[in-house]
Amino acid sequence: MASRDNQTLQISVISLAIVVILLFVFLVLTNNAKKTAEARATQASTRAQEATSAQAGLQNEANKYKIWMGFQEADNFETLQKSFTEDMTSMGSTFDENSRFYRTILQNISEENRKLAQSEGNAKSEAKNLKQRLLATEKEKDKQIVEFRKKMEQVEADAASERTKFGKQYEEINVAKEEIAAQLEEKRNAIDEAAAKNATVQTSLNEKIVKLERVTEILKTNQLDPDPFAQPADGVIRYVNQRNRTVWINIGEADNLRPQVTFSVYDGDQNDALSAERKGSIEITRILSDHMAEATITDDRAIRPLMSGDKIYSQVWNRGRQVGFAITGMIDFDDDGRSDIEQLKRIITLNNGKVDAVPGQSGTIDGKMTVDTRYLILGTHPSDARQGDLRIAWEKMSEEATTLGIETKTLNEFLILMGWQSDRRVVKLGSGARSTDFPARPEENYKPVRSDPRANIFRPRKPQPSY
Repeated sequence: MASRDNQTLQISVISLAIVVILLFVFLVLTNNAKKTAEARATQASTRAQEATSAQAGLQNEANKYKIWMGFQEADNFETLQKSFTEDMTSMGSTFDENSRFYRTILQNISEENRKLAQSEGNAKSEAKNLKQRLLATEKEKDKQIVEFRKKMEQVEADAASERTKFGKQYEEINVAKEEIAAQLEEKRNAIDEAAAKNATVQTSLNEKIVKLERVTEILKTNQLDPDPFAQPADGVIRYVNQRNRTVWINIGEADNLRPQVTFSVYDGDQNDALSAERKGSIEITRILSDHMAEATITDDRAIRPLMSGDKIYSQVWNRGRQVGFAITGMIDFDDDGRSDIEQLKRIITLNNGKVDAVPGQSGTIDGKMTVDTRYLILGTHPSDARQGDLRIAWEKMSEEATTLGIETKTLNEFLILMGWQSDRRVVKLGSGARSTDFPARPEENYKPVRSDPRANIFRPRKPQPSY
């Protein structure tokens, strides 16, 4: 319908254009005829007839144009103009003003219809292809359904077969269970009989044990009880060379011994290393064999020299395992006011020991003490106000040592038991020197001068005032 309206509009426009042209020609001709009417009366009449005939022809053409554009022959120009304006507003609003004609609109509509027809054809072709693919998919689906049903039938058959096998096995298991129950009952009876016999034998053995315990107690009363808390020695000195200050001991590489480990030395007739009086100390210098090592004497006394048969002991070193230690307080070997805790840790590690716990930052504890920790080594108590964190760690570790039953040793006691000696303290000079490193000493035979002459006069003693 839109195509017909556009065509009608174009025809109307064309007709109107022709009418306008004809009217213009008619006016010109009329004007010329009027001017020459008097001179050409005869010709005018003829021409008037011709013009009337031409006008009739044009009117017929205009009427045909109206009919072509869908109007009536009786419609005037105003009616055509109004219809054209309405048609252009409704159908040609998207076109350029110079292209708003019935023919142009009809051409565009025709092109759009052609494109729509082409798109419709493409869509029908695509729909046909999709339909074919759908049919192929349906066939494949039916095929897969058939295969799945066959598999399900096979699975059901297998399941039925397995049920039959399970039933047979279940019956066999029940039969075996009954046999096992019978055997178990026989075993219970045999166990009860054996238990009765064992009870009789145990009663007899208990009587023998009581008798043997009495005999043992009688024998113990005739012997000295060994000290259960005595600390055994780690080794024995086999040979001593006092000139070279060298000794040889009976522990070596097989005992996990290594150089620079230190030992305390005490008499060979002592059985408890902790309670024995210390004679001196040695330091391992060479490992000679699995159970032989060479050591140098680091501390002894001429009136009581080290001898063959003397025993050695170390708080840190232990045959075949590492002993754990904990450290707390201010550790200062040489009284220089600086912490020597790292040096103490190296000494313990060097002697095959390990450090389980030390004071950390802000009163915390680095590491953890356990019941296997041998000693809690106590340095100087941190009484300085600037050592608050160290004091908090001291209290925590002391309390934990009490809870775990860990024995405490002062730093000096620990070093003496180890046989370790501190190096001489080095006094710094220059800007780093401290007044405490140079205490004042009176000169020999020096007596202070008394400024008061009455100081040497005898005065009677007066009673102490009581207030």
